[in-house]
Amino acid sequence: MKLFTMEEIRDIVISILALTLVFSFPDIESLFFVSFIIVSISFLLCEMGHKIMATRLGCTATFKLWPPGIMLSLFSIALKYIGGFGIFTPGHIEIAPYKFGRWGIKVIRLTPHDLGIISLAGVGINIILACVFLLIPGEFFSMLSQINVLLAFFNLLPIPPLDGSKIFLWSFSIWFFLMSITVIIFVL
Repeated sequence: MKLFTMEEIRDIVISILALTLVFSFPDIESLFFVSFIIVSISFLLCEMGHKIMATRLGCTATFKLWPPGIMLSLFSIALKYIGGFGIFTPGHIEIAPYKFGRWGIKVIRLTPHDLGIISLAGVGINIILACVFLLIPGEFFSMLSQINVLLAFFNLLPIPPLDGSKIFLWSFSIWFFLMSITVIIFVL
């Protein structure tokens, strides 16, 4: 079984490039390569977390490019130019309640708990990476932490189709806890 489909690979590459532009602006010439490496690793680990958890729960998770999100992300370059902030929402995970097996399609019933756990797997990886890299001194690790905390923050927004909406519907207290940790890491 392939981990990612060709369509997912295309969507992931577009998302990584868009996020790299947003993170490296306005100093694209010197930060693009480093940002590309960091965004690629963080993004792929997050998406693999979704996929692994979905597989464990007997379903499928597919990364989809979210056109309004990618446009907001690219538009935020202009916001950063005038002293604003970046927006990092290029795509989302689509969770399907089926899995292809040897005997055909296996359909399962997904609960809000299942959807929340699958969403938490990806965001949780970004939060853990942000915490770990925050503890290691150095500019590179600081950038690793910052990128992961921003990815976690925007993924936790309770706006469909983002992960935060699924976690919020499953458990407000868990969503609030994760968002609080993310904001604390961001402030540090």
